[in-house]
Formats: sequence, C-alpha cells, structure tokens
Amino acid sequence: MNSTSEIQVIKSECRESWDFERVVFPGQRLFFEALSTAHLEIYKAQNSGLQLAARVKCDRLQVMQESSSSFTTVSKFLGQQLAAC
Repeated sequence: MNSTSEIQVIKSECRESWDFERVVFPGQRLFFEALSTAHLEIYKAQNSGLQLAARVKCDRLQVMQESSSSFTTVSKFLGQQLAAC
C-alpha cells in the first residue's frame, strides 16, 4: 500500500524474460507475484524524474492468507523502509 502522499513507481526484475512496473497512487494497494529471488524497487516521483526510495527482496514481502492482518504487515514493512530513506 502506498501510504505516502506521493505517486510511486514500483519496479521488479528477476530475469531478462520477466519484469514488472506499475504506478501506485497514494492510498492504493498493489499485489503482485514474483520469484523469491527478485527485488522490488520503489521510486518516488519527483519533478526531476524518479528517485529510488527503497529496494527490498521479494521474499520479505510474502503475503499469507491466514488473516487480514497479513496485509498490514506488508504495508508496515514498506512504510518502515520508506521512512528510513
């Protein structure tokens, strides 16, 4: 979930044959599938272009279906990563 007030661009690339890129608006939640060896890059949209805000291994973002609290775990994790930038 993009818990910031800024537009973000999410990118992931694992192999030459697979890549993923999406624009995520403030408040928007995004789910995607990726190999555990892939990395997710989160970019902030700036007037001068995109600025890398965080890079996270996809195996740390796995969502389980046990309960709805797992969704906030991913959101909190990314929020902590972005707050550190």
